[in-house]
Amino acid sequence: MNAGKILKTLVAYLLSLAATYFFSVAFYTQQVIAKMAAVGAEYTGAQQIETFVENFTGLWQLGAMTAIALLAAFIIAFAVKRILKPLALIAYPVAGGAAMLLMIYLIEQQLGGGAGVIGGARDATGLALQALAGFLGGAVFAVARPR
Repeated sequence: MNAGKILKTLVAYLLSLAATYFFSVAFYTQQVIAKMAAVGAEYTGAQQIETFVENFTGLWQLGAMTAIALLAAFIIAFAVKRILKPLALIAYPVAGGAAMLLMIYLIEQQLGGGAGVIGGARDATGLALQALAGFLGGAVFAVARPR
């Protein structure tokens, strides 16, 4: 693999990570706000945006773990798509979604024992949205990576 292809792959990975993290935090924030609204809290549009920005800058550890999860998932997807050729088109999006679910599961096992330490992923909807964030990031990688 030449240096240009490596650089393009790195850029595709970073774009994928940025997309995954953005959507993950956006979904996380809205899930938490929705749960707070269900018990009577009220958020203005400005407060919702401020909360997102604070989460985006404050959840950097989640971003670091996402970076590791996506890297491992994309390496596995690279190998699997060569074996299961009919799945090649969706290998990276599926890997991204699976990476987010596995990462959340592992976090829960290490930190919370299933107590829902990731506030925006405490129910099926939250988990599905986190998987969607990974799927979207994987789609970005699939489109942006060099061929």
